[in-house]
Amino acid sequence: MKWIKRSLVAVAVLLVVLVALAGVVLITVDPNEYKDEISAAVEQRTGRNLEIRGDIGLSLFPRLGLELGETTLSNAEGFPGEHFARIRQVDVSVALLPLLRRELEVQRVRLEGLDLNLARDAEGRGNWEDLTAAPSAGEAPEEETPSPGAGEPVPPALRGLDIAGVNVRDARVSWRDAQAGTEMTIDPFDLTLGQLRMGEEAPLEISLSLQVPDPGLDARLETQGLLMLDPAGQRYALRQMVTRLDARGEALPAPVEARLEADLVADLASGLAKVERLTLDALETHWTGLVEVTGLDATPRVQGELRSGRFNPRKVLAALEMEAPATADPEVLTQAALDLAFNMQGERLDVDQLLMTLDQSTLSGRAALQGFAQPAVTFGIDLDRIDLDRYLPPAAEETGDAAGKETGPTGWPDTPIALPMETLRGLNLEGTFRVDDFRVSGLRMQGVSLKVKARDGRLGVESIRGNLYNGSLEGRLGLDVRQDTPTYSAGAALSSVRIGPLLDDLTGDGKLTGTGDVNLSLSTRGDSVRALVSALDGNGDLRFRDGAVQGINIAQVIRQAEARLRGQTLEEGDAPRQTDFTELTGSFTIEDGLVRNDDLQAASPLLRVRGQGEVDLPPRRLDYRVDTNLVATLEGQGGRPLDNLRNLNLPITVGGTFDDPRIGLDLESVLKARVEQEAEQAREEAEQRVREEADAALQEQEQRLKEEAGRLQEQLLDRFR
Repeated sequence: MKWIKRSLVAVAVLLVVLVALAGVVLITVDPNEYKDEISAAVEQRTGRNLEIRGDIGLSLFPRLGLELGETTLSNAEGFPGEHFARIRQVDVSVALLPLLRRELEVQRVRLEGLDLNLARDAEGRGNWEDLTAAPSAGEAPEEETPSPGAGEPVPPALRGLDIAGVNVRDARVSWRDAQAGTEMTIDPFDLTLGQLRMGEEAPLEISLSLQVPDPGLDARLETQGLLMLDPAGQRYALRQMVTRLDARGEALPAPVEARLEADLVADLASGLAKVERLTLDALETHWTGLVEVTGLDATPRVQGELRSGRFNPRKVLAALEMEAPATADPEVLTQAALDLAFNMQGERLDVDQLLMTLDQSTLSGRAALQGFAQPAVTFGIDLDRIDLDRYLPPAAEETGDAAGKETGPTGWPDTPIALPMETLRGLNLEGTFRVDDFRVSGLRMQGVSLKVKARDGRLGVESIRGNLYNGSLEGRLGLDVRQDTPTYSAGAALSSVRIGPLLDDLTGDGKLTGTGDVNLSLSTRGDSVRALVSALDGNGDLRFRDGAVQGINIAQVIRQAEARLRGQTLEEGDAPRQTDFTELTGSFTIEDGLVRNDDLQAASPLLRVRGQGEVDLPPRRLDYRVDTNLVATLEGQGGRPLDNLRNLNLPITVGGTFDDPRIGLDLESVLKARVEQEAEQAREEAEQRVREEADAALQEQEQRLKEEAGRLQEQLLDRFR
């Protein structure tokens, strides 16, 4: 046991010697006498001026401490501002005896009044680089102690690190980037850290104010949580983190207040980091989610989920001090929610699950993005139902003056259509969009499927398919923005569509009924509606079967006109106000906005119709003629036969403008000519009958005279015998 006693005695002697030595040093050495030597050494090594205005205090036992008063380090040459860093006071102390055991026990760290100016010049050089540069050729490099890497042991001093507390008060950090033209300031910055031991949690509080002059942003940030550092296990965490943000300024549409809660965990040994228990409350919305990062030691992969509670988009816009868009239905944009799952690795982002609700509509699908500088997007989206008419602006009543100002002299708007040309040229996307039940402009469609593609300045819906009004639709849309003036194209094929309900939903007045087929191909170019109409080219054809034109009974009109000319009265009866047809066909061409049709034909039990003419869209002029012929009896249209009017041609002309159309139908003169023709024919027939009767009477009289002459001749012959 003697060796133990001897060891204790040796330690005691050593402590006495150390205490005595510390006392001698503190009594005989004044560190303030070495300010000039310290400044000269710093200038020799860095080329900068270190000015120590405050006092330097040292303590050696029972703790090794350093107190430093106001001190300034000058800025690098070529950078504005007198100083790079300035501190008002620093106080650091560590326990002396644990150092003998190679343990670092920090009893106090206090930093007040730090003013740090960081800057980068126009060439990209930072004002801190000369402080971290390698030593010059004339200087002997210091022996470096290799830092522990992944899997290497942590120095004993760090394993036993024990910090009683850290306080940073009234710090200021500024940043100016002449290369990017940006600057910002954090003032003040305060930090309080409780007792920190490796592998244990310590309370942490941070508060700061951020100012960005351009575009104008002021933000206040407060964060608190439990900090855990475990260098030996390479584990780090900030649990129960609560962050509050209050931001305002010209960069934001309105002041933003947000509250974020989360647990941040990093396990570098496993290459794993997580954001758990994530909740965010901001702008009248509540969000929850999680994020997990794997492969930190290789190519990181980020996976996460994000979902919102139900929120009111109108209230969100109001919180942003933005006015909600005017909609035909004021009850829309009042309910929404979002739920998505994503993963990202390298330059690829995949949204594997996307579920969004808006009012009564539910959207689901997936999306992927490849490359962030020039992203290529693919997607597949399904929507159960949407009524776009509810979301469109309400119909506005326009006065004649207002309409004239908006549309110009031709009636077509000539206000430039401002397309984001550069954005459209940079689009690279491909995908499908399906809607089970779709309504727009009053039209209803089911099973709508769109195939969308955009690349190299050409955008289009390559395929449009859907069912509407017991028929089907196939079509396409295209936009080409490679040139300064955009080019548009469209095509559509309607098959076996019930025209009556379609027109009734589209215009509110289905005057044409029947089943129809329509083919259409259009193209145009321009940057306003007026230019687009003037450059419109294309062609098409149509065919309607077993229908009727509602609102007019041509047979009844003919009967009434014919009765008036004959001085008769025709009862209205219960004849339907429609004109039936068995088939209506036609085709048209469009060149520079001029629509031309030469082969309109319609057949019905009563009529044969042929039409030809043109519609000049730019000036909105009409010039069309329809020839109608009666080919059979009128009984099929609810009246007595008028066979005497068969093959009667009824010319109808349509002229004028869209706003003032003029329809010409001179039915009275046509029927009057027919009556006069009949009267002339009756007169000729009467004259013929008179002539025929006179000829017969003369022939009878001649016969009688011949017979009488023969009888007299017989009598004379008898007398002479």
